[in-house]
Amino acid sequence: MRLRPHRLSVETYGLVLVFFSAAFYALAGAFVKLAHARGGLPSTELVFARGIFQGGLVVLGLCLCRDAKGQRLIAHPFGRSAEAQRLVWMRGVIGGAGFLLDYHCMSVLPLGDAMTLMSLYPFVTIVLARIFLGEEIQALHMLTTVASVSGAVFIGQPTFLFGGGTAESPTLGYVTGLLGSCCLASILILIRKAGKIGVHTFQLLLSWALFGVVFSVVLGPYEGKWGWPSGPAAWGCVLGVCVVGAGAHFVLNYAGRLAPAGLVSVVRASDIVFAYGFEILLFAQRPNAWTWIGVALVLGSLVAIGIEKIREGQNNPQIPSPKAGDRGGALPAGSGEEDRERGSGPPAPETPSHGDEENQGLAVVSSQSFKDE
Repeated sequence: MRLRPHRLSVETYGLVLVFFSAAFYALAGAFVKLAHARGGLPSTELVFARGIFQGGLVVLGLCLCRDAKGQRLIAHPFGRSAEAQRLVWMRGVIGGAGFLLDYHCMSVLPLGDAMTLMSLYPFVTIVLARIFLGEEIQALHMLTTVASVSGAVFIGQPTFLFGGGTAESPTLGYVTGLLGSCCLASILILIRKAGKIGVHTFQLLLSWALFGVVFSVVLGPYEGKWGWPSGPAAWGCVLGVCVVGAGAHFVLNYAGRLAPAGLVSVVRASDIVFAYGFEILLFAQRPNAWTWIGVALVLGSLVAIGIEKIREGQNNPQIPSPKAGDRGGALPAGSGEEDRERGSGPPAPETPSHGDEENQGLAVVSSQSFKDE
């Protein structure tokens, strides 16, 4: 089953999906905020619920999908090769910790502030992509990094600079937002590397679900007492966290293997626009002048990087040759198709590829619950 329009390249298709996942991420953040504000639910409990819900869908997907050899993915849920397994486990550890940080940040800070702080990861991603993926860092990247950090200061408005600290905006919330941003940058690098050796989306998501549940249970007692949602409204918020969050998570992990990590991080950061929209609509908060200046700086830096990356892709249309498939025989997602569409590789016969398996997996999850991150 082919879901990608023929007029879109693999890379463009991946970036379009990342943009939609950003909107779902922002909506899931709004549900996290509502669940904490109206239901009094700790962020660790929300991560636990989300991990159980998403884990169930992923196990179903692993049972239904097959690898390039025709074997069901549940037979090797974490990958066949040692390299694949290492990337999958690292993605689970960092992803589980990152979600706990993000959910705590979104629970205690205004949603727009939290999402803005967590939008710093494109700049961390660029540095990590240079180290681990060989992507070039230019002078523009350094300038936009300074602009982004300055924007975060204006948006966060720390008490040692702006004063007026309140109990509703604890310093720990800003710290967890920044740490969560670093975790997300690392995750994007891992997803991209995993995609190059044919790791399936469901394998990446399973590791996150496992570690998300474990971390939430271990750290839960330190955050607060867990309890059942108090009423239909609270249950609705928890359901929104699970459904919308799982959908956004799937789309990002699927699409993040199809495009360069730097571009993915820039497009993914567009969730700040949606986050401030939900902040105004749902929480009746009005950012002050300093906040809007910070938003302008961050968005300006993201737009500058996006334009630079697009021009770089136009001037250098060729892409690096991906590694061979892992020991299980799975092909790198979108590898041959990218080469053919860019005209850098020979025609290939119409045979099932790993990318087709991923599209089948996307269709399975979409039919069950297109629902989130």
